[in-house]
Amino acid sequence: MPVQSDASEEFKDFAYIVSHDLAGPVRSMVAFSQLLKENMPAAEKAEDQLHLDLIVESGQKLGDMIQGLLAFSRLNTVPRSRALVELEIVVARCYMQLQPQLDATKGHFNYPRMPEVSADAQQMQTVFYSLLDNALKFRKPDVAPDIRIRCDKTSDFWEFSVSDSGIGIDPLFYDDVFRPLRKLHTDEVYPGVGMGLTLTRKIILAHGGQIWLEPSDMGGLKVRFTLPR
Repeated sequence: MPVQSDASEEFKDFAYIVSHDLAGPVRSMVAFSQLLKENMPAAEKAEDQLHLDLIVESGQKLGDMIQGLLAFSRLNTVPRSRALVELEIVVARCYMQLQPQLDATKGHFNYPRMPEVSADAQQMQTVFYSLLDNALKFRKPDVAPDIRIRCDKTSDFWEFSVSDSGIGIDPLFYDDVFRPLRKLHTDEVYPGVGMGLTLTRKIILAHGGQIWLEPSDMGGLKVRFTLPR
């Protein structure tokens, strides 16, 4: 009896293959453009140098977008094993990774004692790093960022929130920012490809939780999400 193909499974495979196979040519384009720029005589027209810079910059951005889509498709195609994860360690690792940015901006970061959850450790790292990185990135100019994690316990869930004192998001765009590659600002103002909240939402939902946005009491954004106990 022939096996019926599943459209969603085919799309997952397609997304993974396209994301993965596109990465190689993009890397080659960037590498050879950089090599050509290095070997170009200094006397050549400044306009040619600018064009090469734009090719490299666009190629690097395209590469970042592909990596974001690849990470998104892997959430559908690569199975993950769950175990008890100490979120205390996860958040501490994120803090260590982001400490240079916190120090450079004189930022403040506060979090309570974090629980253990049944989850994929790497995906929990992605969730907290993405949220904390966003809180640092979308800070107000010339204002030291203030980032706070809160954790509450209900009968069935752990409820977390990551609040900041940054620029916030207009509630009209709360749904848009969870979509792949959706950005509310230009690269010149806030760099990035717009995949952080997309990956976070996908991971939280896959773990049986919910995620939503609210205004922060500090004037920025509050990201709230739940995970089963």
